[in-house]
Amino acid sequence: GLPGKPDIVFRKYKIVLFIDGEFWHGYNWDEKKRTIKANRAYWIPKIERNISRDKENTKILRKLGWAVLRFWQHKIETDVEGCVKRVERAVLGRSKERGKMI
Repeated sequence: GLPGKPDIVFRKYKIVLFIDGEFWHGYNWDEKKRTIKANRAYWIPKIERNISRDKENTKILRKLGWAVLRFWQHKIETDVEGCVKRVERAVLGRSKERGKMI
């Protein structure tokens, strides 16, 4: 029921994770949109709406007190250890904020 439908939710720590696919969420969008050849009138506005919605949902979640982590799909595929470390840091930070020990 959270805005943006996070892929992973750590309710205890109020942390949400999103795994964003490069095409659908506009990775490197200024360059990528120039390469779209087919059905540009559909795809460009659609992806730009996705980008805008992602930003708005992130803003809403943060106002509600959630920590928001977003990962590009390719980053998880190429640096899963770095992504896990980022999540660990967020959990540890939230644990300390709440005076809890893991």
